[in-house]
Amino acid sequence: MPERTKRDIVAGFNRLIARAEIEKITTRMIAAEAEVSKATFYRYFRDKYDVLNYNYKQLLDEALGRCDNYRDLFYELYSFARNEWTSFRRAFYTTGVNSLENFVYSYSKSVVEQITAQNRGGKPLTPEENMQADVLCYGISYMYKKWTLGQYPLEPDAAADALYALMPESLKDLWFTN
Repeated sequence: MPERTKRDIVAGFNRLIARAEIEKITTRMIAAEAEVSKATFYRYFRDKYDVLNYNYKQLLDEALGRCDNYRDLFYELYSFARNEWTSFRRAFYTTGVNSLENFVYSYSKSVVEQITAQNRGGKPLTPEENMQADVLCYGISYMYKKWTLGQYPLEPDAAADALYALMPESLKDLWFTN
């Protein structure tokens, strides 16, 4: 039941963001759309930005389970944004600490760190790899935002190829698990 309630809240949020800018969406609106009380909403999420970010987390986690390499992962993410363009575009208009761009960076970086440690028996990124991961994850989040907002007229395949080409060769296999 708790997972179903969480899914209902996310689905309610997704219906709302398809119709309205995030600034106009309130937690009260999300709770009403999901047919739950505000208290129930707050059992699962801190605020509307937490729901927004959870959406991306789910997307990335599910895509990681389906992909064998980073190029395919990038393609999945771009294809999703293309299919959900209105909602994703609205989500990327958030700014500041709660921005989707910041969450994409921080969550992607944490995934890279976890995958690396897992593949190395607990050993973390080296300082050089950490710097590369920061640059790559931040750059990817920024480019993903710009592409979603229509600033790069590329198809998902071309965008995925362009990002994959930026990855250091030494890290392409290290950062990914099957």
